Amino acid sequence: MSEQRRTKYDIYADIVDAISRKGVCSITRVSYASNLPIDRAKKSLELLVSHGFIKEIDIGGRKQYRATKWGLEYLETYRRMQRFFAALREPVTVQIPEAALPGRISTGYGGLDDLLFGGVPQNYAVVLSSPSCDEKEFLVKRFLEAGAESGEATLYVTTNPGEAKNLAEKFQSNFYLLLCNPRADIIMRSSSNVFKCKGIENLNDINIALAGVLRRLDGKSAPRRACIEIISDILLLHHAVQTRKWLDSLLPELKSKGFTTLAAMNPHMHSPEEVQAIVGLFEGEISLYEKESSEETEKFLRIKKMLNHRYVEHEMPFGRKGFQK
Repeated sequence: MSEQRRTKYDIYADIVDAISRKGVCSITRVSYASNLPIDRAKKSLELLVSHGFIKEIDIGGRKQYRATKWGLEYLETYRRMQRFFAALREPVTVQIPEAALPGRISTGYGGLDDLLFGGVPQNYAVVLSSPSCDEKEFLVKRFLEAGAESGEATLYVTTNPGEAKNLAEKFQSNFYLLLCNPRADIIMRSSSNVFKCKGIENLNDINIALAGVLRRLDGKSAPRRACIEIISDILLLHHAVQTRKWLDSLLPELKSKGFTTLAAMNPHMHSPEEVQAIVGLFEGEISLYEKESSEETEKFLRIKKMLNHRYVEHEMPFGRKGFQK
């Protein structure tokens, strides 16, 4: 089957995507990444620059290109429309709410908020069941950004902060990072909103560090959100009984402090029995998974449960190419 011909909008999206992944790009790299001849890449870049989607900069006397906020918004809108087009290829009807229901906390990603009638119910603890992939990283990133940018007290518990280091530096008054890693002092410089412990071997050490974070939040108003991305690591090391015991204490504590919690877990790293032992502790479950289609492997999002709250039950295609960080 021949590849479908790209429209000019596909080409613009490919160019912005290529530049955003690299940070800055030369015209040669843009040409290669977007599969265009140099002359066509140059014309497309000139148009994107003229419309403010791409910014032309000079680095060491060489012309380079960087994606602007407007360009990234175009890319996200383009990807969202692609998911709608993919959904229209299937003979199904998805009921999307006309307005957000009250008492919902935005996930930071419009497509998922649509499935949840506006977002996660406030003060709920929800597990994101997903393999390790760019799409999962995207969802975690957007959840954290949505909280930090709206002024909510936002807590991130992880072994690897990745791009969240930027959030910790930018939002020092309301973004709190707990880094559980033996090399924490090397990975992240000390700051009033950065807390560290020497790994996940001792759950009591994590509890002590979390208590320190929560003390810092005394007096800050709700809503608050937390993202816990160490569950699979803890489950591998401490197994189901100890992990359940730890979560059975932590989740109610966060709820009592006004947190809406998103916890990420990779189900492929554990036995089905261990996965169910952990999932059962959460009020909601969001599943990100792959399915084979007639053309390629596609990823989908589906809400599997959200106790006592409405949600769209149908799965949603999660992008033709996936989301990049």
